[in-house]
Amino acid sequence: MNKKISFVVLTWNRSQMLERSLIELYSSIKNKEYCNIIIFDNASTDNTKEVISAFYNNYSSNIEIICHFSEVNLRLKAYKKLFKLASIADIIVEFDDDVLAFPENVDEIFIQYLESFTKFGFLALNVIQNEHTNGAKPDISHYKEVNIDKLVVEKGPTGGWCSGFRSNDFKKISWLFNLMPISMKSGEDGALQNLFKLLGKGSGIIKEHKCFHAAGPYYSQQFNLLERDIEKYKAVGLDDFVNNYKNFKE
Repeated sequence: MNKKISFVVLTWNRSQMLERSLIELYSSIKNKEYCNIIIFDNASTDNTKEVISAFYNNYSSNIEIICHFSEVNLRLKAYKKLFKLASIADIIVEFDDDVLAFPENVDEIFIQYLESFTKFGFLALNVIQNEHTNGAKPDISHYKEVNIDKLVVEKGPTGGWCSGFRSNDFKKISWLFNLMPISMKSGEDGALQNLFKLLGKGSGIIKEHKCFHAAGPYYSQQFNLLERDIEKYKAVGLDDFVNNYKNFKE
């Protein structure tokens, strides 16, 4: 039986990054007939709507694309609506709009690992790290390797940059997820990890398969997003991030 996968993304005023992310994701999906891409625009004021519309027009004949345009910026609370849109899938994969490259056959990777690592509820791709970004992944000292049939997962903290979970697992904890105060200080990825623990399921990183998560002020500057990111972090009181991005700007 082929697994249905929903790839879901929440976006706000990152049209250039989003455009590249969507095209790269589309190219990396092998079995497009069993996948869809769900895009939730959080009331963007740049040309995000045009980017989404162009992507839909160019690619929807080959893969199902669902677009939702919110009239207000729900911030990370929008994930509560976004995951509901993906509820008919067997696997839900959330990805950030600043993930600019994905491994080949990304759909098959998540199927293989979620089928093999049944004691894990939340698995993320590993991240490419360079002199400009750590991809938002914590230091390797936080992880312990788990091996199954030559597949390796690093058990430990798991970000939401490109992470998958089983829809059946999520259905068991979705009512709790919908009650939680999701925000930049307490994100949806942390909430999912904590809730899957209630099911006795861990979280981890798929060691051998990497995406490029262009996190941090360097890539923010490259895409002319420093002011956007400063505004985002200032709005939720993350002063350390605000100062980091301001210092980079200077």
